[in-house]
Amino acid sequence: MFEKLKEIFRDKSRDNLFKNLLNIGIDCELAKRGTNEEKLFNPWHRRSLGIININSDYPIKYINIIKQDGGKNNPPRWWYFFAIPSYEVIPKNDSIEVKSIRKKSIPVFGKVESIIWEPNANSNDLAERFALDDDINMLSNSLGNIKVQSLHDNFSGFSIELEFKIRNRYLNFNQWEILNRIANMCLEL
Repeated sequence: MFEKLKEIFRDKSRDNLFKNLLNIGIDCELAKRGTNEEKLFNPWHRRSLGIININSDYPIKYINIIKQDGGKNNPPRWWYFFAIPSYEVIPKNDSIEVKSIRKKSIPVFGKVESIIWEPNANSNDLAERFALDDDINMLSNSLGNIKVQSLHDNFSGFSIELEFKIRNRYLNFNQWEILNRIANMCLEL
């Protein structure tokens, strides 16, 4: 009885994204819970909903979904981390970080009028490449702010971070391809 009740109230964001990826033709699988990958991108005040492994030749190899539960004055939030492993180790002092900032006609509720890519000191070239790519700008326009960063400690590679304030967001195949184009741009650095 308790297990059925627990299943009813369990956050199914990972399951929904998994089904979405299968529906657009991506070969993927749900990973067992408790893997080391769940610890990546997961600060103490958030929790991982689990990993989706990508079993194809795409540079994105897995997706970790992180949730921060809502409180009295704030709604729940979800972060989708698309992990791009790299064999080349990037030193911390050469780390990259590029964030998109969506400029709206009216703050919060307005229509997105432009996308600005904000780089750290080592990421100017990558930010410029993103800014010149209309598909990447449209991806940020439709999905929300995107953050691309290099990772160093227990994981060598990059991540593409999408944050959602609503639970069920879906990707189409074109958006998946654009995320992988971003991944390839990172690996070319």
